[in-house]
Amino acid sequence: MTEDPAHPSMALNTRFSEVECLAESHQHLSKESMSGNKPANAVLHKVLKQLEELLSDMKADVTRLPATIARIPPVAVRLQMSERNILSRLASRGPDLAAQNQTSQQTQGPR
Repeated sequence: MTEDPAHPSMALNTRFSEVECLAESHQHLSKESMSGNKPANAVLHKVLKQLEELLSDMKADVTRLPATIARIPPVAVRLQMSERNILSRLASRGPDLAAQNQTSQQTQGPR
């Protein structure tokens, strides 16, 4: 299975990353602005406007998300397996995966 970056549900993730990056990279501007730095104040207002636009876009994405998710085919269809086959595979792999994880933790040592 692959992740489709053009899928509408991915737009929300992309915008969240943009908001986070913009906020983190300009967090110093509020202190600069409060100390009377006029250029920092002007940049802060532009950044806040960008954040407001991104948050507005995210709000629109969130309202469309339930309909978008409802159109995603069920897991059984995407895997082209019956639910019973999926469950039996998961059940049969459970102990193997636990043993693999324990072995890899032992060989890596404590962190």
